[in-house]
Amino acid sequence: MMKIKIISMVLLLSFVLMGCGNNNLNLEGATRIEVYDWENKSLIHTMEDTSSIDDLVTKLNKADGEKISDTADIAMLPYKIQFKNKEDTILELGFDQTEDESHYMDYENSVRYIVDITVPNVPLSTASPKTKEEIDEENKKELELKKQNQEKQKDNE
Repeated sequence: MMKIKIISMVLLLSFVLMGCGNNNLNLEGATRIEVYDWENKSLIHTMEDTSSIDDLVTKLNKADGEKISDTADIAMLPYKIQFKNKEDTILELGFDQTEDESHYMDYENSVRYIVDITVPNVPLSTASPKTKEEIDEENKKELELKKQNQEKQKDNE
C-alpha cells in the first residue's frame, strides 16, 4: 500500500513538472533574428547583435505563455519573426509590438507570449492583439452593417 502511494506521488510530481516546462520556447543557440512582413514576405529587419538577441531570447524563454483556445479564431499578427542559428531556422513565430512590449504567437501550439522588450526598426502596431471576444464582437458588428446595407438596397429598388 505504501509503494502505491509513493508511486502515485512520483507520477503526480512528474506531471506537474512536465506541465511547468511546456511554455519554454528553447531558443538557445539563436545567432540571428529576422523579421518579415507576413503578407508580402519582405524582410523588414535583421538582428545580429548577440547581446540584443540574448536579452530577447532570455525574456522569451522566461515568459509565461497564454494558451489560446484551439477553437478560437486567432488573428494573424502582421509580422513573422524567425530565430536562426546560422542559416537554420530554430523557430518561427507570429510577431507584433507596441511602444513598450512585443507579442509573439506560436500558431502551431496556440500559445501567445508577451514580453517587455521591443525589436528595433520594426513598425509598431497601434493596439495589442485582440482577444477572441473582441474579434467576435467586430464580426458581429460587421454582419449587422451588411444586413442593414442589404435592407437599404432592397428598399431602394
